Amino acid sequence: MKRRTFVKNTAGAGAAILLNPLNSFSMTGNKVKLVMAGTGHRGSGFWGKELLGNFKDVVEINGVYDINPGRSAYAKSLFGDNCKQYFSFEEMLNGVKPDYVIVTTVDATHNEYIVKALNMGFNVITEKPMTTDEVKCKQILDAEKASGKKVIVAFNYRHSVHNMQLKEILASNRIGKITSVDFHWYLNVY
Repeated sequence: MKRRTFVKNTAGAGAAILLNPLNSFSMTGNKVKLVMAGTGHRGSGFWGKELLGNFKDVVEINGVYDINPGRSAYAKSLFGDNCKQYFSFEEMLNGVKPDYVIVTTVDATHNEYIVKALNMGFNVITEKPMTTDEVKCKQILDAEKASGKKVIVAFNYRHSVHNMQLKEILASNRIGKITSVDFHWYLNVY
C-alpha cells in the first residue's frame, strides 16, 4: 500500500471513530453542524476536505474563522455553499450555533478558542496537543467543568513506518550513543 493511501485511509478511520459520539450530540437531529477555527493545511485538508469527502452525509461545516482571511476564504471554497467565512470567532459561534467547534489553530492558541467556545456553551473537538502547558490545560479543564460541555482531543498522526524504522536504528546503537537531538517541524510550508 502506498503511504498516501495509508494516511488517507487511517485519517478516514480516525474521523469515523468520532462520528457516533458526534451524531448523538447533534442538536438538530440532522447533520452534525461544525465550525472551524484555524484553516491551515491540517484544518482545511484533514479536518475539512477529508472529513467532508468521507462523511458528507453525516456532517457539514457551516463556518470558518482564521486570523488569516485568505486561508479562511480558501477553506470556505473547499467546504461548499453551506459554509460561511467569518472575521470574528464569537460572531461565527453566535451565527451558526454549531454542535461542535473544531480547533486547528496554532497549538499555543488552542486554549483561547477552546475556552471561549466552552464558555459560550459549545462542545469542542481539538487536534493534539490539546494545549502547550499546564496553566492552559487547567484553564481548559476548568472551563469544561463549569460549562458542562465536552472537549474531545483527536490524534491524527500515529506511528509512521519511517519513524518506527528510525527508532529501531537508533535503539540498536547502529550509529552509536545518542547524545543530542535537534528536531524542527516546519508549518505553513504551502
